[in-house]
Amino acid sequence: MKTLPLLLSALLLVGVAESRALDDIKILPTPVKLDSVRETGKGNTNIESKKIAYTVKVTSSSFSEIQNVTVKYNIFYQVSELGQKGDPEVKVSAGSHTFPSLLTNRPQEFETDPIRLDKASLDAGWYFANGASAKSRDKVVGVWFKAFDSTGKKIGEYINPSTLTNKRKWKE
Repeated sequence: MKTLPLLLSALLLVGVAESRALDDIKILPTPVKLDSVRETGKGNTNIESKKIAYTVKVTSSSFSEIQNVTVKYNIFYQVSELGQKGDPEVKVSAGSHTFPSLLTNRPQEFETDPIRLDKASLDAGWYFANGASAKSRDKVVGVWFKAFDSTGKKIGEYINPSTLTNKRKWKE
């Protein structure tokens, strides 16, 4: 009769070891400037383009090795056209990276696909007849990362700013 409680407790321990919590994976993205180019555009415009990506450090805090962890990401950025009035367009760069194995407290890294951000301005003394700003600047407005285990269960998430989920929808 004593073997039944021991067997049940052993099964519970195995079940606990295999279950994954939402905070099993820590995700830490860091922006990296890849290159920058200055050029004179059409007419009296100056354009500076830079490519950025994020280096993403992924760390497991689980007590056991996690196989086939997929990290998906959405990077939201505004694209402002020089001479445009009104709200700039928001674009999304989406992608993913799969780690064959994550060991406890052994961080691994990957780099997201690059994004091109432009900054443009008119030469001094020039302006737009429609009253639009003589300057425009593209910028990242938010990043959202989700980590999934091999069964598709979400085991980690990083959102910056925290209000991003109220303003934007996840794109697969």
